[in-house]
Amino acid sequence: MNGFHTLFVMPILFVASAKGCCWTHGGCFSTYTCCATYSAGPNSIVLDWNRIYLINMNDSTVTKLVVDIPRQSSESFQIDYHQTKSYIYWVDPFYGTMHRTCYPCYDNERMIEEIVPKSSLYHPISFAIDSEHDHIYWSDRNYNAVIRSNLDGLNETVIINSSFGIGHLTIDQKQSWIYFMDDEIGSIERCSLDGDDLVTVISDSVMTKKSRILLDFDGGRILWSVRNMIRSAFFNGSDVQEIKGHGYRYSWYSINGIAVHNDYLYYTDNWGRYVNKVDRFGSNFARAALVHNSINDLKIYHGRVVKDPCVTHTKLVNAEKRSTGFFADWTSEESISDDILEEGWYRIYTDNGDDMPTRQLPGTKFCGTTNPFWLNGTLPTFKDGNMTVEACMQTNQSICEKSVYIMIRNCDGYNVYYLRPTPAYSAYCFGSGPVHCPGSMSSETEYYPGCSSNYPTDTVTVEVEALLTEGEIVPIPIVDPTPSLIPIFKCQFEDKSNGSYAYDVYWLICGNVIKYNTNLLFKDITDAIILKETDWHDTHKMNMESDRTYYTVTEGESINITFTSTVPVGCISSHPVFRSQCDLNFYLSQPYYGASTCINNVIKRDIVFKTEFCGIRVGNLDWMEKRTLQVYGYNDGMYNTNNRYAYIRLSTSSKYISTQNNIWRDVHINQIRVNVVDKDSVLKNRLCQSYNDPHFRTFDGAYYDYMEVGEFVMYRNDIGPYWVHALFTSCGSRFPGTSCICGIAIRSKESLFVLRTCEKISRTEKYLLQQPVVSLTYCNKTDMVIENTNNNYKIILPIATEIQFSIARRFISVISIKPAVKDINTAKGLCGVPSTSKDPSDDFTHRDYGPINDGQIFADSWRAGISQNTDNNANNSIVIVDNNQNNLDLATYCSCDHPYWSTDPLDDVNSVQCNLTESTEQCSEPSNSFDSFVQYDSCFQPLPQPQRKRRSINFPHKISKRSLNNNDDVVDFKPLIYSDDVNGTEIESPATFRNGWTSDGAYTICFNSINDALQNDMYKDYVDAPVDKFIEACVKDIEVAGDTTFLTDTVNAMVTSILTELVKTESLYTKKSADGSQTLLEYFASELCLNNCNDNGLCKSGVCSCDNGHVGEDCSYNTTSPPTGISLPFDGECKLTIRACETINVFGEFLTTSVWCKRRHFQILENELLYTPRDELVLAKYRNPFMLTLNLPASRKKRSVNKAVWSEGYDISFSYDGQNFGEETSIIIYDDLKYSCNTTTKTCISLIVDESADETDTKKDVIMILAPVAVSVVVIIAIIGVVCFKLMTKASKAKIASYGDEPNQKTTSSNNQKERENTVSELEFNLEETTDVNVFAMQCAPRKENIDVWNGGYKTSK
Repeated sequence: MNGFHTLFVMPILFVASAKGCCWTHGGCFSTYTCCATYSAGPNSIVLDWNRIYLINMNDSTVTKLVVDIPRQSSESFQIDYHQTKSYIYWVDPFYGTMHRTCYPCYDNERMIEEIVPKSSLYHPISFAIDSEHDHIYWSDRNYNAVIRSNLDGLNETVIINSSFGIGHLTIDQKQSWIYFMDDEIGSIERCSLDGDDLVTVISDSVMTKKSRILLDFDGGRILWSVRNMIRSAFFNGSDVQEIKGHGYRYSWYSINGIAVHNDYLYYTDNWGRYVNKVDRFGSNFARAALVHNSINDLKIYHGRVVKDPCVTHTKLVNAEKRSTGFFADWTSEESISDDILEEGWYRIYTDNGDDMPTRQLPGTKFCGTTNPFWLNGTLPTFKDGNMTVEACMQTNQSICEKSVYIMIRNCDGYNVYYLRPTPAYSAYCFGSGPVHCPGSMSSETEYYPGCSSNYPTDTVTVEVEALLTEGEIVPIPIVDPTPSLIPIFKCQFEDKSNGSYAYDVYWLICGNVIKYNTNLLFKDITDAIILKETDWHDTHKMNMESDRTYYTVTEGESINITFTSTVPVGCISSHPVFRSQCDLNFYLSQPYYGASTCINNVIKRDIVFKTEFCGIRVGNLDWMEKRTLQVYGYNDGMYNTNNRYAYIRLSTSSKYISTQNNIWRDVHINQIRVNVVDKDSVLKNRLCQSYNDPHFRTFDGAYYDYMEVGEFVMYRNDIGPYWVHALFTSCGSRFPGTSCICGIAIRSKESLFVLRTCEKISRTEKYLLQQPVVSLTYCNKTDMVIENTNNNYKIILPIATEIQFSIARRFISVISIKPAVKDINTAKGLCGVPSTSKDPSDDFTHRDYGPINDGQIFADSWRAGISQNTDNNANNSIVIVDNNQNNLDLATYCSCDHPYWSTDPLDDVNSVQCNLTESTEQCSEPSNSFDSFVQYDSCFQPLPQPQRKRRSINFPHKISKRSLNNNDDVVDFKPLIYSDDVNGTEIESPATFRNGWTSDGAYTICFNSINDALQNDMYKDYVDAPVDKFIEACVKDIEVAGDTTFLTDTVNAMVTSILTELVKTESLYTKKSADGSQTLLEYFASELCLNNCNDNGLCKSGVCSCDNGHVGEDCSYNTTSPPTGISLPFDGECKLTIRACETINVFGEFLTTSVWCKRRHFQILENELLYTPRDELVLAKYRNPFMLTLNLPASRKKRSVNKAVWSEGYDISFSYDGQNFGEETSIIIYDDLKYSCNTTTKTCISLIVDESADETDTKKDVIMILAPVAVSVVVIIAIIGVVCFKLMTKASKAKIASYGDEPNQKTTSSNNQKERENTVSELEFNLEETTDVNVFAMQCAPRKENIDVWNGGYKTSK
């Protein structure tokens, strides 16, 4: 006879172990849980999908109180109980219903009573029972309020409302407080039981309405759940701590129940059936209990407890032979007799079920006995509680010869029986069906009868291998046909019988039989041991598991996550060429990402990926090789309240899955959690500042004064590159020996922002421009974000570094630079080197020689254009780095925020989500932000042309620059020049106290002014402002100035340092002020406006919102006074051969964005000036505080009284209130080939000879020919003059560059030759002024370029 083996085969990717529990029919039993003996101890009530349990937390004993709770949604129910009355309540937040049951009780045991029906006007989503006052408090979805009612749900009263909805709530009965979750910002609020004394206790933006709140009175803390974590804090909201749930690695894992007792914390989650147990620190994890389904909520139960027979009973084990399907073979079996049975409660353990037969009578000699007992009645339901039923003894003479009465209790999944002894040779029947042979025996059917030990007992080890097999041939043009390759699973095992055994082969996935074949000899088993995709894909998905599903990364740093496929990738052909082209893409996304939000102009994210596209590619030939995904912690530029986290999801696209790879379609891959550790916090209170005359503060807190003039490098980080240069000049003759900032240039990669207020650099005098020069040269709008409010600017670089500066008295009063994570140990300059430990000892880092002690020598080394190290090429030229190739810090990053949908073109997805050059992304700029400045495109280079001579930066004439987007968008300004006194060796010492000032008097006024601005130190918990240093600087300023000229600027510098820290403190965006009307950030910022807005406006976010009739940064300017300093480019002349003359830029000082223009049109005739009858009143377009743009209507030229119109123009004046206008200035629009006009006299002269005489035609031709020749001669002479002038000024320029860098005995030898780098302030276009700028818009320039910052241009290097 052939032997017989049964194989159960499961693919390794589909194995899922499932432990049964004692409520499952069929004998699936776990001794860990509900079958333990009952004992006293701490108890909890637990609510799962549709049951309520009482669980003893000492021995994990489980008692079911309610079953079959109706529900039709996945929302978690919540539970609570009355501590003195026998009621347990629960809420269904989906339907908004509330029910209760009686426990412990006897009359209405296990019955359910409805308190708030679905038809009610109310919709409870969370609730708490007030046992002291017999009230129910619930949060209501319909009313966005907390409602109070009696215990029967009647007499409803609204306690407190919320505009955005209320989530979970709980009660402190002793102190009469309600704690509830407010969904507006994600906070825990507290109020009295009557709704009074509302305060914000906890602010946590990650909280949702599903978060749970628990009051731990023994530990003195509030606990709340945030997705898959538990956070806690003291009752005042301080000392926030975090405990990770046991399933924190999984994105779907969410904690939904919290309880504490003694030293232990108990919690449940939406995924598991366990009550988990840890200590108060989150350690020593253990399973406390197991229930039937995923748990919704739990509470520690302090009420009365009664013993339940479902828990306290005697076990009848191995009772399979009591089945109605077992016939007693008296030759080998011993008859069962219950005459010796002790009276009591019993639970039956058998693989055949524990139900007593009720209808199909077993018959004598069945159930392992001579006379079996059956049930003459019905089995109870759970709601029936204890049921008394007659049990009858069947004999050959009668079906109920004798009877006994027993009790039966339904325990939801099994029954317990109160049994009494029966007559001899009789026994109770339990279960039905055939009885399986014991483990050491078998039979042809594997069941009784016929069980014998004469059957094979060999053990066969089975392994499942994933491999490729040949499939159908897919026709491919011009290629020899080859079979396709398809992934399959194959069962591998050894036939130990040499062909004598027959096998049953079962393929199982997650315990379900997918395919089976029986009674096969080994030689016939080939097809049975193969599992194809078509066998299972309609009902199951393939599962990919990773070794780790939880990682941690620090902001600005990266981790590598590796993936290895254990299943091959199919291919349309087995030809080697095609196999190298066959691959499968797994697409990356971040579930639960939500909409992008902006905080402090940085998009809120958690992680980004350094990868070619949002996915991982697995090939047919290399599918078994590891794939590495590089994940970066996203720099959000904020001091995070808690660590952030994100989930990574990999998925396949149904659209691009080939037939050969159907096995991979809709694959299920566990999500990966990445925890992001905040690093920005190490830069808290780290700010570089230069202000007033000037005082310096480095990133790490070193303070020094430096009074030199010229151009200096304040900040330089070459990974971009990112630079900040500053210009210093004399503060004026009133302030001897001082210097003030008159220019700032900010470079971000290939873009450049410039603001300059000075015309000439001098040691003794100030030479300020009538209007500041403001320009922007950009290649990519993501290179910087520019904010401008009044005279304050804020520029954010792609690495989240922030530069702020303010303008006062035509100087830049303060420059503040807030470093980012990528500046740590990388940035340098006058701001020093930011370190992780705030170590100021290395802040005086010399440009070439590293840290030194001499602050003067350190600062001198950072003069732009000077390097003492001849081998340091980085300092000898200005080079723009090729971002994506040469600089590893600036490779492409992908955000992969959203999943790749099958309808989206892949290129479109990648272009949107893989366009980041930093691990930080700025918010999209408003459309008009870049329009605030005249722009020159840095990417473009001029067409090839003959070499032209450079113009000296000291050449005494104006520079004209025109936007490449609009030839009317022009500015003209004087180039930066240096005074001869810059090279002087004698430096005047700063003045001492005068004008009646003393050191004590200066200290008093500084102390009072600065402390008044601090508003009683209200920010001290969040900002460590160096108040003493600001007071010290203020006293020095009064000493050198002899007055309080710089006092307001000092206060502004301090306010800037405070606001810079506040806007980076994440918790302030959610914490509320005492009255709950605004966030703490809004509250703090409302106290930080300049001069408190002079009581002429409201302070909002640190900016004055002026009342009607007032404008200006501090609302001190009355709108009845018009704008000042009005001027026009080229003195108002607009030449039609150069410009379209459809708009004109207007320069001045504009204190608000709403500026009215009174415009009056005129025409210039040969001997006459004609005005239109009426003025026009229009709003000018505000560009920035120093420039407007005014539209010029279409030409109105026409002949008047048979006279030709030579030109036209406008008289314009400006006003803030539309009534009080300033002085008029004029614009003349004319054809400069025909006329020459003057805006002052409003006259023109003709350049055309009279055409009336034929005789003059020849003369006209001669004139038209000779005129260009004459002009050419003049141009040649001018060029020669320029060359000579350059040669003459070369020596003086060299002197300027070397000023202040005399050889120092400490650092250099006397023969050490200095080399000069190209300074930012002397580079410009290598073209003459009159060149048509449109020639630059042809193609992108090389990556290496020189930049003329102060004069607004680029020069391509050779």
